[in-house]
Amino acid sequence: MKASEAPTIQSPAWNQYRSQVIAAIADVEVLMHQLDKGINSEVLTEEVAQRLGMEIDTPAAYEALLKLVKATRQIAREGLRRTCELQGGQFSLAL
Repeated sequence: MKASEAPTIQSPAWNQYRSQVIAAIADVEVLMHQLDKGINSEVLTEEVAQRLGMEIDTPAAYEALLKLVKATRQIAREGLRRTCELQGGQFSLAL
C-alpha cells in the first residue's frame, strides 16, 4: 500500500489502520528497549511504514503518518507498560 492511499479518519477502515500503526510502534519500541536505544519520531515513522509494508510516496503522506505516529506513540507505550507489568517485567519480542 502507498502511504497516500492509507485510510483517513473518515474511512471505515480507520480504526483497523490505527490499531496496526499502534502495534507496529509497540514492536519497534520493544526492540529499541531490548537494544537499550532510543528512537526519534521520524525514524520510528519510517520503521512503522516498513513494518506495514507501506511505501511513503508523497511528502504529505509522510507528514500524515508522522502525525499519527506522534499521536499514538504514548498509546503504544502505555500498552507495553501494562503488558510488562502484567507479565512481571517480561514481554516477548515480536519479530
